Amino acid sequence: MAGKDRDDETGISGKRKKTWRELDAQRGSKSKYSSRQDDAGQQRIERSASYEKYKKAADSLFSGGELPKGLAETFDPEGKRKAQKEAMQKVTEAPDRKAWVERVVAFLAEYPEMPEDTYFLDSLLDHPKDRIVDKALGKLEALQRDGRLQRDKAPKSLQQRLRTLEMTSMDPDVQARAKVLRATIT
Repeated sequence: MAGKDRDDETGISGKRKKTWRELDAQRGSKSKYSSRQDDAGQQRIERSASYEKYKKAADSLFSGGELPKGLAETFDPEGKRKAQKEAMQKVTEAPDRKAWVERVVAFLAEYPEMPEDTYFLDSLLDHPKDRIVDKALGKLEALQRDGRLQRDKAPKSLQQRLRTLEMTSMDPDVQARAKVLRATIT
């Protein structure tokens, strides 16, 4: 015997089944699979000014930007990190190649430890002095070994610069290291 709402030929009823989300909403409870987008309280918190300020500070902390005042006093009391960041900015803003080469040499004289900024290291691979290219390549290799150099976060030009080093470097060791690094960037 066929149901009341069922079409005898197709067997399909005219009634639509409710989704689990609709059933949970009808019961007045939240599903454990509900998203944060459904939570009005969470949305209100994320739109607040203090949350935006907190998120901006956290982003700058992890992206190498300027530290918030309280953290700067704790982690960088002498201001070395900020001074190094300004020096790197000065290098990247060089008006021409000759000035850039001179600024890189001056930067490395003042800060002999290579920074962990992959974009800056990528630009150093184009330097005419082999010693600087070698140091930048070594730092990129160290970042790769530590798992902090990934293809999606690395500069788009890095693959091309490494390929150029493979073809144009006079040092076979640098050529081999560039080839291995280019192949291992995931």
